[in-house]
Amino acid sequence: MQNKHDKRTKKDKLVKHKTIASIVTPLGEGGIGKIMVSGPNAFTIVNKIFAGKGIADLQNAVNQKLYYGYIHDKGQRLDEVILHIIRKEDSFTGEDIVEINCHGGIRVVMRIYECLQSSGAKGVPWEALLQQSFENNKMDFVQKEAFQTIVQAHTKLGVKVLLDQHAGALSSALRQGLEIIEGIERAFHKESWYHGAVIHTDQHEGEEKSLILNLAREGREALLDEQEILSSLENHIRCLLETASLGTALTTPQVLVILGKPNVGKSTLINAILGEERMLVHHEPGTTRDYVSELISVYGVPFEIVDTAGIRDTEDTLESMGIEMALEQLQRADKVMAVFDNSKPFDQEDAEILSALSSWSMKKSSDDLHQNVNTYKIVPVINKCDLTVRLDRKKIESAVTQPLCSISARNREGLEDVKERLVGELGTTYKPMRPIVFTRRQYCLLVKADVVVKQVKSYLSTGDKTCMISGLIDELKKIFTACLEGHRYD
Repeated sequence: MQNKHDKRTKKDKLVKHKTIASIVTPLGEGGIGKIMVSGPNAFTIVNKIFAGKGIADLQNAVNQKLYYGYIHDKGQRLDEVILHIIRKEDSFTGEDIVEINCHGGIRVVMRIYECLQSSGAKGVPWEALLQQSFENNKMDFVQKEAFQTIVQAHTKLGVKVLLDQHAGALSSALRQGLEIIEGIERAFHKESWYHGAVIHTDQHEGEEKSLILNLAREGREALLDEQEILSSLENHIRCLLETASLGTALTTPQVLVILGKPNVGKSTLINAILGEERMLVHHEPGTTRDYVSELISVYGVPFEIVDTAGIRDTEDTLESMGIEMALEQLQRADKVMAVFDNSKPFDQEDAEILSALSSWSMKKSSDDLHQNVNTYKIVPVINKCDLTVRLDRKKIESAVTQPLCSISARNREGLEDVKERLVGELGTTYKPMRPIVFTRRQYCLLVKADVVVKQVKSYLSTGDKTCMISGLIDELKKIFTACLEGHRYD
């Protein structure tokens, strides 16, 4: 029985052989609208509704040239447009493309889109253009993933990184990994051949001993080469895995929960980070009775920052519900900024904050023991450092086992230290075309590859496991190919 995946694959492959039309700009009252027509009959279909100045037939259009004219429907002019002609040898889909640039009103764009469908194009979402490109081998699966993710990027750094991955930065690194694996395979087969070599006894004794010594020496050299190449592959995988924290943080904003007792200055801190007054601030404890979230950027890394109700014992029903929500939000946090008041002594409420942090940290460590893409982290912050010190900091330092950030949220002092602590382990200094792992799919496959490499090294050190090693090398090739081409690997 044919499964859903097979049906979808066959349906997707039909896109390669059809001429498709897709709206590639957001629908709305924009200045420009763009519709892309891609496929073997792109020029013929657009010809039916286009009246151009200086060209009668788009089949004669010059590659990469712009043409001005009008789109008409049954003799009625719909809009004046500019066409961009891209022949298949230069197009990203691998098919002839006509880009129709029209006015951006919803009605105009939709009328032209409907006319194209009436003229023979198949109306599709913009993602189908990527599928067409993929089917025509104009991009691999990793490049397709990057292009799809760009539209959801929240920061300029995210767009920059994903554009480089779409241009082939990660794909090139994965192909380099496959080349290293092929080198391991050649070295392994060479070493296996020497172990299985037969020495004929009809030679003179001296020549026989010399041949045996040469084979033994060359066998050792092959083994040494194999170990060196394995170490090279292991290092290559490790370097890629180290980029996953940044890559996944850019594509999926980490949840940053602000935790602290009432009136510790959480809302003031968030306003200081945002650079504007977005959160209600009041001197009366317990003002925040719900949680409020905002999307922020710290050195190009997006965070969903969540301001929660102050945690304390209270008989106020609404405030109690807010505290319960705060603890619920804590469970989905990737990072926690724990805020303490420098101007007040350490009390039971502070102790409850530390207890909640300890429980959260233990749960996160157990939940993500084997696939720790994001480095779960607590950022301890001492606020109101412009006031007289009354807080016992040693109790906090011993509980969180890391240096404290001293700030004055009201005066906006010490915030740079907080920001650096939030992104410090991500390595936000980015060099163009650096390969970055940016999806969990890629990360999980490379983790499997890392495990297999270590198994190969272990078997190689014990010796006499030729069949096992050969199978593991094949597995490495499948893992890297699956990562590059999007094939399933179980």
